[in-house]
Amino acid sequence: MKSAEGFEMWGKFVYHEINSPEKLVFVNSFSDAEANTIRAPFSEYFPLEIMNKLSFTEDEGKTTLIMRGGPIHATEEELKFFEGMHDSMKQGFGGTFDQLDAYLAKIV
Repeated sequence: MKSAEGFEMWGKFVYHEINSPEKLVFVNSFSDAEANTIRAPFSEYFPLEIMNKLSFTEDEGKTTLIMRGGPIHATEEELKFFEGMHDSMKQGFGGTFDQLDAYLAKIV
């Protein structure tokens, strides 16, 4: 991602399981431009790696997405910091899914 001011942030996704169309499992982290895992630019206490498990189910033409995720190999301090970020993450994911809804409404 690149901000209007030119600040860049890199992310890394390592896929562990892809079972289309039902399941996606991956570990994500912040990285440098060469894909080396690094600390989040906003906190030294944000966990280095987050395991994400997404499951998709379809019922009568509607897809339900269940997202579960959490730190792996984290210290107690990192776990506490992550827990404190839940509201911010809900807001971020919510905004992202709002954008997806708006996009899908245009093409469907």
